[in-house]
Amino acid sequence: MFRNTLLLLVFLVLGTAGATFALENSNDNDCVLPGETLSDHETAPLEPCRGDVFDFPTSADTWTMTYYPYWWNTGDTVYGIYVTTETIDHAEISLSLTRNSLVSGGHCDIEFRIDGTAVGTFIITEASGFGPILEVFDFTSIPAGAHELRYYETNTVAPGCGSVDMNEAAGINSVSFSCLALEQTTWGAIKAAI
Repeated sequence: MFRNTLLLLVFLVLGTAGATFALENSNDNDCVLPGETLSDHETAPLEPCRGDVFDFPTSADTWTMTYYPYWWNTGDTVYGIYVTTETIDHAEISLSLTRNSLVSGGHCDIEFRIDGTAVGTFIITEASGFGPILEVFDFTSIPAGAHELRYYETNTVAPGCGSVDMNEAAGINSVSFSCLALEQTTWGAIKAAI
């Protein structure tokens, strides 16, 4: 009899503690309650927004160079106005050259600018060949609308170290915009961020 009473007492204490634990945590989305699965607390991965892809630069854009079409002077630039249909914060560029006469020590330092703000930089060297030069840039969100895209040279190549010509043919160069996907998260991570 004593043994049965002790077992009943242990069961009641543990049962009550378990019920109290479940009750205390029933408002806490960090735990999985009876009848739930872990997937009930997870959000589906969000797809990145699919932004716009532009042929840039092409012969239709504005080219301003000291000695067109040769890139080797500070301020050599090409720009054009393009309309994005979504907010963007990520760009992937692909740039091809028709000529690269840079030699060892020669380089063209190029900024990729949106509305006059440099969102990324890259360097063209002899090793770049004719490309494609592939670069990825992340930046502060920019709303949908008309934007000036620009490549701008920030250095002057040393005398005798060469120059490059960017390919102006349509369909050769591109700028692909998107907004980054959010990581899959849990309710706990969301609550921690609040």
